[in-house]
Amino acid sequence: MSRLNDLAGRRRFDFSILTDMRCEVFDFTAHVNVADLNDRKHAITRVDDAVRVSKYRLVFRMPTLIGPGRFSSSTEIGVSTDVVDYPINEPNTWMISPDVPWSPHFREGSPVCLGNEAWKDHRGHITLGHLVLHLARLLNWDEKGRGLGYVGWNGTAIEYHRTHYRGRPLNPDIKYPTLPSWLSGTPDTMSDGFEIITMSVAWKPSSVEWLQ
Repeated sequence: MSRLNDLAGRRRFDFSILTDMRCEVFDFTAHVNVADLNDRKHAITRVDDAVRVSKYRLVFRMPTLIGPGRFSSSTEIGVSTDVVDYPINEPNTWMISPDVPWSPHFREGSPVCLGNEAWKDHRGHITLGHLVLHLARLLNWDEKGRGLGYVGWNGTAIEYHRTHYRGRPLNPDIKYPTLPSWLSGTPDTMSDGFEIITMSVAWKPSSVEWLQ
């Protein structure tokens, strides 16, 4: 099977996953190019057309810090899968929202600092759905600790969070988006213990195996 056919199948696969992850706190629009994304025009809505999709506007409707004691109720992040050797290499990301999250992972004019464990370490055995889950947790300050020496892009925000939240998520009651049940054959719940271990070149949902 050609590389183009592989990529077309993967694009439909990612689009299908995100479609079934829509919920109260997450939505998205899919586009062919950045111009359409920026203009909010010509959004792709059918999985059959998703072979042309490489740009996404991810919308997170959840409070996140944008400064000391200041919150934004929603955050929009751009994603482009038009990168060399996707999905081996992580997609490009950028901030769309004018208010950049006040966090060690976000900085104006820079891609989101995902960390190797969020994408690169999976060597392609990962989907845009997993990226959505990771971004949601970053926005809620709900991630594994990185040690006292970690400052990322914003050591001041880390100190503020440590003082006021003592390492806890901003909102511990948020219900995160969940991966679709058809992806794993399990109920609609997400476990941090799941990871993709094999995937066929056709990138069909039925070809995904999971290891818990």
